[in-house]
Amino acid sequence: MAKVHEKQEPGSWLNVAILAQEELYGGQYIVKCGEAAEHGSIGVIVLESLQNHEPVWTFVSDQSNPFDQITIKAGWVVVLSTSGAVFRFGAPIREVRLLLPRTSIHGSN
Repeated sequence: MAKVHEKQEPGSWLNVAILAQEELYGGQYIVKCGEAAEHGSIGVIVLESLQNHEPVWTFVSDQSNPFDQITIKAGWVVVLSTSGAVFRFGAPIREVRLLLPRTSIHGSN
């Protein structure tokens, strides 16, 4: 699991800058999102239990850019990235979907 810190710590494999966070489901969980501190194009989402403050799961994407917005829609948690990627889930984890913006190596058509 990713260690969620705002500062570099010896021995940790991924340090995350938190850009947004939101409590979920009556204070049972908190979702945090942001970017890997060492490389800003890597997006990170962490779901933590507020009972023991431990990660339930961690999602890391090298194709999304930083995740910086969290909204709740019809019981789903929607996390948006600066590049337009959308990560949607139901906690703790019913169904998950990641939609990346369409890109073409040949340019726009």
